[in-house]
Amino acid sequence: MDVLDGVDVFDRAFAFLLECAVVDSVSGSGCPPQAPQDAAQLRYRLSELDQDAALAVLVETASRTLAYGMKGRYSESKAQEVFGRLVDLLGPETRWWSNIDPAGGWVTRHTFDALVAGTGGGIVVAVLAVDED
Repeated sequence: MDVLDGVDVFDRAFAFLLECAVVDSVSGSGCPPQAPQDAAQLRYRLSELDQDAALAVLVETASRTLAYGMKGRYSESKAQEVFGRLVDLLGPETRWWSNIDPAGGWVTRHTFDALVAGTGGGIVVAVLAVDED
């Protein structure tokens, strides 16, 4: 179990997804949901990343759209500044996870999604980007 400083990052990250209302249930057509239905399922869709890889995913998902790779919400330099500060604030002992390669797998009902979760010093941070084509 990934409990750091008394905090289970997967429980917190799944609660975040529920709060954002991006987790689907069985569709009207009877198809099974593509998003995880609990923290245990979410755990298997995320891979641990080192700090540099986590920062790279955060910058990429903020500066480019997931569907078409077009200009995103922030310029690359602004995303580097914002998320660089976040990574620095949490510190080098922070552990990071994402559904971006090598894990893959949706974490929401959207066509494209990227979740980055980190925990350190008793703080859990979850950053979610979604997109449609």
